[in-house]
Amino acid sequence: MSIVIIGSGIAGLTAAHELVEQGYTVTLIERNDQVGGLARTYQKENQTCPYEYSWRAYGQWYQNVYNIMKRIPFEGGTVYDKLTKLQGGAKTCSKTIPTYEYKKSPIDHLPYSDCLKLFFTLLRYLVSCNERNIDHYSELGLRKYIHKLQLSSKTESRVGKIVGPYLGMDYQNASVYDTLYACEMMHNNSDPEFNFNITSLPTSHVWFEPWTNLLKQKGVDIKLNTEVIRLHIDRGSISSVTVRDKLETYSIQSDYYVNCTGPEVLERFIAPYQEELYPFYKTIKNVAENGRQIQLSVYYYVDRKIYLDNENTLAYLPKTPWLLMVLPTGHIWGDEYMSHYCNPEIKEIVSIGICEPYVEGSYIKKKWSECTQEEIKIEAWYQLIHDEDFRNNTCIQGDVDNINIIDFKMWDSFVYKDGKMDTREPKWANNTNTAQNRPNATTPIHNLLIAGAYSNTTTSLYSMESATESGKIAAKKICELDHKYDTIYLHTKKRYTIFYILRLIDYCIYQGSFMIFFIILCILVKQYKLG
Repeated sequence: MSIVIIGSGIAGLTAAHELVEQGYTVTLIERNDQVGGLARTYQKENQTCPYEYSWRAYGQWYQNVYNIMKRIPFEGGTVYDKLTKLQGGAKTCSKTIPTYEYKKSPIDHLPYSDCLKLFFTLLRYLVSCNERNIDHYSELGLRKYIHKLQLSSKTESRVGKIVGPYLGMDYQNASVYDTLYACEMMHNNSDPEFNFNITSLPTSHVWFEPWTNLLKQKGVDIKLNTEVIRLHIDRGSISSVTVRDKLETYSIQSDYYVNCTGPEVLERFIAPYQEELYPFYKTIKNVAENGRQIQLSVYYYVDRKIYLDNENTLAYLPKTPWLLMVLPTGHIWGDEYMSHYCNPEIKEIVSIGICEPYVEGSYIKKKWSECTQEEIKIEAWYQLIHDEDFRNNTCIQGDVDNINIIDFKMWDSFVYKDGKMDTREPKWANNTNTAQNRPNATTPIHNLLIAGAYSNTTTSLYSMESATESGKIAAKKICELDHKYDTIYLHTKKRYTIFYILRLIDYCIYQGSFMIFFIILCILVKQYKLG
């Protein structure tokens, strides 16, 4: 059986990996000149130092990602062996950067009245069924909800603004439901076997290049610089796809197709058939319109080594207007790697994640989404070196004000036009009104499946783990259609089991199934008496 996978991000690579190992003929189609999607690295030897689309961190609950990494050989071991704990900087001075980590709990040292309000919100979420939670919380924006509860600015900074750096959401548009669900999934599914990791080398070098080599060895046909421009749907199935590369336009036929592009691309594919596929088309359109998000990582190449303390390699600076995340990357990759790829003058690469697109900066006085590339370069650096946490608690060779910027990079898909910065490769994140619209792997088109971090997974957070899970789900569905069962490892995230009975009762009430509720109640009473 032949399978065409459209898009070679993490979801597409995962689906290809699982399916080729099951003996299927797999063709992977990618419009860019390299695989990896939003996680890829720009890396051209003798042209520039590497830089990422955005920096990557791998959580303790990334079971599906780690499963894949352990199966990819690299330098005498596996890709998994090239991970390093996010904690573990270089001890060069006695300073300690604030980490804003939750040593005890997220509400530690917050005002009592704020804790009480948050407790009742959390309690209601925990004892309610997921269907009720989605209906109640998915339309509520986190920022507006925090203001509605009249929480203090300290609590907002700790609980609200943390969603950007730690969950990858947009604080302005993140939904209350997705925030609560993500926190539950992260806490309840973390595995002590794993650390909070980053890769010790650029993502493409340490993950996607060996992954690509492995897939080619297994027989996957990877077509780069090739774009699917149309799906041909006939009688509820795809008969063929039209693709275009640098030389020609042609058709490809296959038994199954797995779409691993963003929802905006899938919407364009099925728009010609929207009348016959209307409910499905409406779902994809809603995700495409409501889930769009832009977050930005920029890279400064400087002439001084910059270290955080010996326990941390990452700093979150919540006092900066753009909520900067700072990761000195160069010393993690190592001097040997730096000297091979970078100008000798460059001693450090400082990766900065910009998490707040809707607040004016402190120097140029513009939102980053309204700045030119040069303005972003100036403003983000100004916020960094004038932030008291960074300035007073970071180990730097020499004075902060005398650091020279040798080069600056941001991803070339971001373009400034008509007074706004935008990208042709946005994220599709957990904004309001997206949870109820995320599509399942199977679709009304009989031989089309969907994989991608925006699709319906138990991880349910726009992340590498969700992308990997979705690729595994799609591959598993194809195997089941081919009567192959229990052949693919898939870790599904679990909710807190302690609230299971309460959620089950609430589900019966929510669905109006009072008879089922009465039966469950009788069973519980009987078990209590027998006990």
